[in-house]
Amino acid sequence: MDDFNEIDENIFDSEYDDTLTLTGVDDEEQQEELLGRIWRHPRHRRRFVRNMFSRHRRMPIIGKTSSRDDFQRRFKQLPKDTRRGLLKKQKQLVDTTLYVVKEISGSKIIKMFQDDDNKIVTLSNISGGKLEKGNFMTLKGIQLLYGVAEKDQDYRTVNFGMLPDFIRNGEYEFTANGSILIPSRSLEVFDTTGMQIRKGYNELVNPKMLETQQPMEFEAEWAAHAPERAYLKIILHGTSVAKY
Repeated sequence: MDDFNEIDENIFDSEYDDTLTLTGVDDEEQQEELLGRIWRHPRHRRRFVRNMFSRHRRMPIIGKTSSRDDFQRRFKQLPKDTRRGLLKKQKQLVDTTLYVVKEISGSKIIKMFQDDDNKIVTLSNISGGKLEKGNFMTLKGIQLLYGVAEKDQDYRTVNFGMLPDFIRNGEYEFTANGSILIPSRSLEVFDTTGMQIRKGYNELVNPKMLETQQPMEFEAEWAAHAPERAYLKIILHGTSVAKY
């Protein structure tokens, strides 16, 4: 509560819905004290009520939530300094797509994230298979694509598309935050044939908050060996924290 005077104006001007959580004040008694101080100040009280009605108008349609909505519901999972950074507009929420391409020639199993991964345009935009420090991310969906390079070509010229049958009949598992977030699941979920959505995209019913600097693993396995010059591309879709 010592720094309330520093952040009070940000409470009323925040673009986010749950500004109380962003203050980093989690103790119920301290929350009541903070709300009491707001309510006793006429100007602050008016701004607080106005902001509440403004947020009500921004509420998503039932059953329809964005990646940003999912992230805001998980504000309490963030460290206090990150929450306060969002409140003070030192940090922001941004749309995020992370991708990695891996060759699977002759393989029946692949780990899409590895600790020796480096950022190389068209190959990967994530290093070491983990999020950078402070870039917490809510994972909204996963996209998995397949392609085969022409003779004497590599991943840079592949036109990625739907998974072939021999891979789609396999399964995958996703690990992050030191635990299995998605246990063994059929790769059929990436079959979007006839659907009006991104090719190979599977939206999670239970979005996941990914911690920073923690290894991620997406391990896929299928029954038949992949042909020569075959590649898989994984794309993680969501919202993450970034500097302003």
